[in-house]
Amino acid sequence: MTKTDTSKLDKLRRALLQLHKALLDAQRIRYERENGRVESRGELRVLSALIARLDELAEADKVDDKNGDARAEMRGVIERLRTLVRFEGNDGFTAPYREIVEAVPDALVAHVQLSRLLNGPGGRV
Repeated sequence: MTKTDTSKLDKLRRALLQLHKALLDAQRIRYERENGRVESRGELRVLSALIARLDELAEADKVDDKNGDARAEMRGVIERLRTLVRFEGNDGFTAPYREIVEAVPDALVAHVQLSRLLNGPGGRV
């Protein structure tokens, strides 16, 4: 992985973690307003899993990826992220995600930043 690729991946990871935190916070607040205090973040497990997999693949690529398997899988994970943030992803994810992004300014900002990194001109990871 080149230094530029690593820098882009680091930016993507930070943007993804910022979005993830905003979504978790918003979901918790919304749920607790309606139902009282309970920890439930089930819909966001897909995003959590993708974040963890990106971290694993980035580490594998740094260590030894002579045949490019980690990079190929990383491209697949990034494409999955693109699908999710286009509101076309997972049935259990898309509706709550869209609702939060439309209602919570921090989540909207994080969504836009991540979308730009994933899809923007010159910023496509």
